[in-house]
Amino acid sequence: MTSPTHRSPGPLDRFGWLLRREWMQHHRGWLVLAAIPALLALVVLPFGSIQVDEVPPASLLASLALLGYVALVMLLAWSAVLFQAPGLARRDQQDRSIEFWLSLPTDHWQSIGATLLMHMVLMPMMVLLIAFACGQLVAMGLVLRLTGVAGLAELSLLPWLVVSGAALLRLLSGMLIAVLWTAPLVLLAMAASAWLKRWGIPALVAVVALGTLFEQQTWGTRRMWMVVTGWFSRGTEALLPLAWPDFKRAVFDQADVVSAFQQWLWKDIARIFADLASPAFALALVVAALGMGLLVLRRSGALGWARGAQSAA
Repeated sequence: MTSPTHRSPGPLDRFGWLLRREWMQHHRGWLVLAAIPALLALVVLPFGSIQVDEVPPASLLASLALLGYVALVMLLAWSAVLFQAPGLARRDQQDRSIEFWLSLPTDHWQSIGATLLMHMVLMPMMVLLIAFACGQLVAMGLVLRLTGVAGLAELSLLPWLVVSGAALLRLLSGMLIAVLWTAPLVLLAMAASAWLKRWGIPALVAVVALGTLFEQQTWGTRRMWMVVTGWFSRGTEALLPLAWPDFKRAVFDQADVVSAFQQWLWKDIARIFADLASPAFALALVVAALGMGLLVLRRSGALGWARGAQSAA
């Protein structure tokens, strides 16, 4: 009888451990963030005052409510990402768990990559899917409030599924593209916080402000400011599909607004992907890679310090 063989954990297994660590530490807060807006909306809808100039067809009204609700929740989730990110860069040093990570066969890229993947992609995606499911109830509740039972009866299952599917694809695409556009801002903020601690964010803001002022005084341009704000604005526009000024003309001014809304969703998906083919996006990736490299370099130094402290003890 042969003894069972035990496979040593590979890089993917170790990366999974790191992802589970992030999940165990932060998933309750993200679940609360996903659930509370739905509870508030369902409480406010029956009693709140809602005024609109012109009530669109029930299917379009439900689609707009769904898209707007999920986008609003995602804006809250993304604000939480931006707020948490600088603190995540110094977390292991602050609670001295950096010494524990010495005992695990994980490299710095895995440790930082797992944190970024969970907080910037996986948890926001979870919030998006929960918000999308809750948004169905919010959309139906708004239709019932504004059009009554007759309007709710107008909704056909198949067209609603088609519009919902296109809206979900647009929201998922927008979230991932927003991650890419804002990655340089998040990673630079994390790197500045890791190297300079509480002075990191003020120092980063000062560098951008003084660099812009110097550029304007020297060459009469503000390219640095335009690049930084452009990354943020394009990420926000990808995250919030209803923010585009051409939406009313492309949808509400058409004879068949429901069909126009479906076409607009697909065109908007193509547009946000087409925006990636630009020098600004290429520069965003370069700066994000620089921020990632600075984080790894700082973590390597922190681990070296901890290793020296252990040896001295």
